Amino acid sequence: MDYPKSVPSAGLVDGKFIDENPLTGTPGSLIPANWGNGVTQEILNVITAGDLTPDEKKYDQLLQAIRSVSSKGWTLDSALPIGSLPLPTIASAEGRLSVTGSAAATSGGKVTVPPGVPVSLGQEVVDGQLGRSRTFTTQSWTSADLLPNTGYFLRAQVIAGALTFYVQRGTPTDVAPASLKGTADGVGGGGFSSTSLDMCVAWILTGTVGTLPSVLTIFNRARLTWSQTVNGTGVIYLPLDPHARAARLTVGNPTPSATLVTNVGFSEVGWVGSSYTFLSPGTQAISGNPAGWTGKYPTVITTNNEVGDVTVSTLSASFDHSQLRSLWQTFQSQHGLGSTSALKDEALHGIGIKNHPVTDYTSGIGVNFSNAVNVHIVWELLR
Repeated sequence: MDYPKSVPSAGLVDGKFIDENPLTGTPGSLIPANWGNGVTQEILNVITAGDLTPDEKKYDQLLQAIRSVSSKGWTLDSALPIGSLPLPTIASAEGRLSVTGSAAATSGGKVTVPPGVPVSLGQEVVDGQLGRSRTFTTQSWTSADLLPNTGYFLRAQVIAGALTFYVQRGTPTDVAPASLKGTADGVGGGGFSSTSLDMCVAWILTGTVGTLPSVLTIFNRARLTWSQTVNGTGVIYLPLDPHARAARLTVGNPTPSATLVTNVGFSEVGWVGSSYTFLSPGTQAISGNPAGWTGKYPTVITTNNEVGDVTVSTLSASFDHSQLRSLWQTFQSQHGLGSTSALKDEALHGIGIKNHPVTDYTSGIGVNFSNAVNVHIVWELLR
């Protein structure tokens, strides 16, 4: 924009507007409509870029917009292709929001998001092309009443510059739409994993009218890997959420107890059935569990069987969340510490099916250990 220098009737003096002077008979400058509209539009462009709604009775919007635009660094030079934006992250200890459910007398209940949790999520700068990652702090938010006996997903997007939560019906196997964003109050399709522009926060399963909905929160963190070294006897919990398609577990026992056998294993609760086989390459002997799927013995993750033996065990799992069930495959190798005889070597192959109560999604999958000496456990969720 500039002064309307090209309009002779504007009456500029030294290139600027002047007031009328009745004493000297000097007329004041005229403001052409095109110029007045242009100036107003220039200001409105800044206000809307600052994610504000123009209001003719507010006189600080331009300042607010300038501060907003400056803080965002609203230049295309700092934007990235949407496909290059990082996935959302939640700055809590677990990378999950502590969403709570509440019952309602005439519906399937409601869910509430807590305030004060920092989250990072992408915002589009050029629709479908460019965006940038932004950081927000959650405000307390409560959903509308949910339908009974229905599966919902709690999600978040950046809408009009603000972090906005919404619910959409769906299942954990839903595929992300081309836009990478869901639809508030959509009748289906809302269960897809978090994208750079849309964060999936929780899976909500409502029951009958008046009952408390189940809330299964979902991890939004940079890496879905956990590791821990355990000693003695106790229990740990392997994190799980409804978007885990598969998982890997590695357990190493490189320094076995000098006097006791070390065991690491799942609780027997929830297992549908299992089968395992021990192989000894040195004697070509085979032994195992002949009960097949009728025997519920998949509790062993790794055991050295004999004092002084070292072991390493790897497990992989495939999850069917619609049935709250998982399929496991195990391989363990074992060697006598300091032994040069293959008679001490063993390998274990196992498979098993496990049912998952809601507690597995909230607290994790329980793993017991006993007589452990620096047993290292690594767990990774795969999506």
